[in-house]
Amino acid sequence: MEEIERQLATERLGKTLHYFPEIDSTNNYARNLAEQGAMEGEVVIAESQTRGKGRLGRSWVSPAGRNLYLSVILRPKLSPLHAPQITLMSAVALAETIQSFIPFPPEIKWPNDILVHDKKMAGILTESSCTTDRLLFVVLGIGVNVNFPREEMPVSIRDTATSLMTLSGAPVDRTALALQLIRSLNRCYGDLERLGFPPMAERWAGFFRLQGKRVKVEMMDQAVQGKAIGIDGDGALILEDETGTRRRIIAGDVIPLEP
Repeated sequence: MEEIERQLATERLGKTLHYFPEIDSTNNYARNLAEQGAMEGEVVIAESQTRGKGRLGRSWVSPAGRNLYLSVILRPKLSPLHAPQITLMSAVALAETIQSFIPFPPEIKWPNDILVHDKKMAGILTESSCTTDRLLFVVLGIGVNVNFPREEMPVSIRDTATSLMTLSGAPVDRTALALQLIRSLNRCYGDLERLGFPPMAERWAGFFRLQGKRVKVEMMDQAVQGKAIGIDGDGALILEDETGTRRRIIAGDVIPLEP
């Protein structure tokens, strides 16, 4: 914790750090802080989570001392309609960080999972509070499998998940990873604010390996299939069916249907 505070030196994100050996969920704690008026850029980091949260109501396996679990409070000057831009920006920051620690290119699975060799290494969960016309805050939660060997993973994720250590062949310094990630988020957040979403969308597309491939998207009440075209200006996934009709997907779980 002290090492991160001493070395970080970012202008916006990470000036205030909240560290816990164990917590129920870094996102829950960060949300409570945000509701109490915490400043933008405050970061919550934990060694372990007892109720780590994933997308679509899933849990995030969070053993102690193995991985990176952090949440960041943001107060972007965006309308609620454009809130998904924060998720996509953070996926770029996370992918750019991860690629410097492993000899293989990571990919983004829309909207915010990071995969390597088709196995999940990291995930992002954004939770927001807003009025009808503006975002009050966004809590950006990130979990990265760092030094998490396959044999220690639950059987339920053993064949679908991976870690930095598994791919690099050696343990990874979690402090160095946290520092680089917060710096990357700080830089990408500033780029989004200064340059707008189109340049960030191009960087996101550079990690999107499913463009032009057939996928199935499972949503709450239905599943649709089609060719993944990319994302639009709001961050929605564009899916094209057999008739050439294009559909915007706001939320869902993407499953590849071809290599």
